[in-house]
Amino acid sequence: MSPGDSPPPRQPQEADSQEDLVEIHIPSLPLGTRIVLLGVSWICLILGLAGLLLPGLQGVLLLLLGMALMSVASDTAHRWMEKALHRHPGLQGRLQRFRDKIHKKFGRKT
Repeated sequence: MSPGDSPPPRQPQEADSQEDLVEIHIPSLPLGTRIVLLGVSWICLILGLAGLLLPGLQGVLLLLLGMALMSVASDTAHRWMEKALHRHPGLQGRLQRFRDKIHKKFGRKT
């Protein structure tokens, strides 16, 4: 290769597929606990939306709490939250620790 030649183009590497990623399975919560958590999370979300418009309510705080509780009760909501927080690893780690703590406390004993 002479000094004026450019290096050969690099072949793009294949991105990791979803099958290659290892997913940690957390046992699901009992049905009654999930229903209570979903109910409380919806109440927090509704109050959070109202808090954005009304003075005196902490709208953002209630929205975050509602979304965190929703992600604990629902695996689909948890996957959505992980995708939404992929740019904020600190928040994503805090959400995962919160989820693990709730699952340890209320989860099924295996």
